[in-house]
Amino acid sequence: LIRLLPNVSALFPELVSSATKVEAGDVMNARSVSFTLLRFMRAVTSPVMLFLDDIQWADSTALDVIHTILSDTMGSCMFFVGTYRDNEVQIGHDIFDLMERLEISNVQTTKVYLAGLDQ
Repeated sequence: LIRLLPNVSALFPELVSSATKVEAGDVMNARSVSFTLLRFMRAVTSPVMLFLDDIQWADSTALDVIHTILSDTMGSCMFFVGTYRDNEVQIGHDIFDLMERLEISNVQTTKVYLAGLDQ
């Protein structure tokens, strides 16, 4: 889990060991994941919805995969919903870079702000 979501180590430091450090090969794995998902999305003829919760925990490599998939212009039919907790991110967080890059790539985005529940 730590290799896929390195920021989880902040929540669960007991899971961290020398074997779980992010390696350069993880970037190649991310590119492979991006390529595989793009091929899948291009082959699918029905619309697909992808929902990712708590993406404030995603590292920059995972956010790059999301950007690659969403900015693909080869005709995939995807509806993406990504959520993050605005009280857990600060200015300069990678998630804001992702949103900016999506806008630059002309990916249609809609931001919905939700307040916390009273009960």
